[in-house]
Amino acid sequence: MEFGLFTVFDNYKKKINRTHEQMLYEVLEQTERADELGYNSVWFAEHHFSEYGILTTPQMLLSVAAERTKNIRLGVSIVTLPFKNPIQVAEDYALLDVLSNGRLNLGLGSGYLPHEFAGFNINGKDKAFRFNDALAVIEKAWTGEKFSHEGEYFQFYDVKLEVLPKQKEVPTWIGALSPRGSEFVGKMGYSIMGVPYVASSSIQELKQIIDNYKKAYREAGHDEKKINIPLAVHTFVAETREEAEVIAKEHVNLYLDTRQYGRDAQFEELEEREQLLIGSPEDVINRLKKYQDAGCDHIMMLMNFGGLPHDKVLHSMELVAEKVMPAFKANKEKVSL
Repeated sequence: MEFGLFTVFDNYKKKINRTHEQMLYEVLEQTERADELGYNSVWFAEHHFSEYGILTTPQMLLSVAAERTKNIRLGVSIVTLPFKNPIQVAEDYALLDVLSNGRLNLGLGSGYLPHEFAGFNINGKDKAFRFNDALAVIEKAWTGEKFSHEGEYFQFYDVKLEVLPKQKEVPTWIGALSPRGSEFVGKMGYSIMGVPYVASSSIQELKQIIDNYKKAYREAGHDEKKINIPLAVHTFVAETREEAEVIAKEHVNLYLDTRQYGRDAQFEELEEREQLLIGSPEDVINRLKKYQDAGCDHIMMLMNFGGLPHDKVLHSMELVAEKVMPAFKANKEKVSL
């Protein structure tokens, strides 16, 4: 199990008296601390036109994070390709990979928020076709060869990038956890990623989706050893379950009340469905093992949510590093022996 830190960048400056600038710098401090604590990755979301997510250009903030960190991998979750010129995406994230010394994790998706499509004046009905066309361009651009592309949405002629990713193969995920979408991604040969509570109502249902994805992946002839499935789950760890719930509940509900996608839910329902990692270290370890059994390789701990105070986030991160991560490292060592 790999451990990552995921931030959606939901910020409610009027409700919690925290400016957007303050939040951005808090996340950078959390990223530096995650690097020191031995987290495998940090992931930044991209959103537009609402307080649900204020980071519009993750590659810029990730470049700052690259300068401030040494080992942690730097992920975007996700780049919404239908809104972008794919050549610009290929250039920007190739440069980020170079500046970070080959630490880029790239998450791509087709988007899901109607107000963002409206803001960019893009018809969301054909988003999947736009996504596929854009992805084909990025794949060609990162070969380093001069190429042309004549797609339905994007056309380029005799283009060659000068700056290529440092990694020979950039780890790339496609945001998909619906049954149909994940199977399609499996046939394409990419790994999936996503937020479980949006697409499923239980860990058992999630496991079925992942199993079907892997079946499609295998049947298409891809190497199953390359699969890595990161899942994003709201996380807050305290010394006791009672303390964790008292602190985190209102912040989970603020996030859920202002989110703009997913099934209607509040704290109690997500906890009943086992779709939160909130409690003592032992509580979180036990639940994480269920996600691991369902096929989760990489937990993206969504810790900075709903205006949760910065100091509380840092303390939770430290408890995870001190008391949760070792349980999974020990299991890995036993398997290798």
